[in-house]
Amino acid sequence: MSASDGNNARLIITFFAKARPSNGGSKDDFRSQSLACGPTFSQLLTPHVALSLENSRTLAPGIFQSVYTVSPPFSKAEKLRHHASITAFEALHSLEIIFDLLPNPPPDRLRPIRLAVFDMDSTLINEEVIDELARSIGITSAVSAITARAMNGEIEFEQSLRERLRLLNGVKADVWDELKKSVTIAAGARELITYLHERGVITAVVSGGFAPMALWLKEQLGLDHAYANHLVVAPSSDAYPFPHLSGDLSPEHPVVTPEYKRQVLGSMAQEYSIPIPETLAVGDGSNDLLMLGAAGLGIAWRAKERVQKEAPQRLNGTSLSDLIFVLDGQRRGSDDQN
Repeated sequence: MSASDGNNARLIITFFAKARPSNGGSKDDFRSQSLACGPTFSQLLTPHVALSLENSRTLAPGIFQSVYTVSPPFSKAEKLRHHASITAFEALHSLEIIFDLLPNPPPDRLRPIRLAVFDMDSTLINEEVIDELARSIGITSAVSAITARAMNGEIEFEQSLRERLRLLNGVKADVWDELKKSVTIAAGARELITYLHERGVITAVVSGGFAPMALWLKEQLGLDHAYANHLVVAPSSDAYPFPHLSGDLSPEHPVVTPEYKRQVLGSMAQEYSIPIPETLAVGDGSNDLLMLGAAGLGIAWRAKERVQKEAPQRLNGTSLSDLIFVLDGQRRGSDDQN
């Protein structure tokens, strides 16, 4: 995110141990907390930004948070996650670190958040729907290979989408009914969306996948909005004696490109009069990078290699509910540390 230089800002840093104790704290847990929330880490920050520690605490076993007051200018603070010294610290101590810079911070530890936009495939659900479509007609390998290249940014997204769809000509139009039985919602997704709704946050899925599944997911999770690609359904023919996918995108609907995802974030924020710093975006593919970069807080979740390197923030947990700790510094463990 971008904070304007002026008044002080708040920098909330959340540390996730890659190996977390399942019950209570361990010696290794407390050692990680001491490293993350102590002077060793603070000394890595001071060459780049003027700051002072407000407090730090354990949120859960293996999850810690430090809060700093940051003085302008903020340009270097916004780039801390990608600094070599931080990357080395993460690797040395088996941590992943989220940096969240807030202009005009509230007095409590609750991060201002009013709009949350999510990718669908491999984010809110575990599967890549287009690969599941390919599996239904036995061409998984061909389509999956193109999908992997697209998500890593090796080929342009819309081009790759059209290439894959051409291979799916002939898939039965009612295939969605079967997919809804087999697709699985990602761990922690329900908890995260419930938490966001309890805070009055507007939620949306913006997917480079397909409308039937995005609308189904909207219903399953109670999301407020769903945006996805629409496919052309062809009537029965000699080649395919049943209604089937033609392999084409509907010309009557916009193609959900990386730029379109970014535009949806911006237009929804404008529609609901939500400042961009109070928006969250979460996704895993290269087609999510523009959206992640435009959000107040953009997090690549269990993302492809290129995306992990380029995204504003990244996290590789086992449950999307981890994001609640980033958004809500509630204490679930030891007392505050000074």
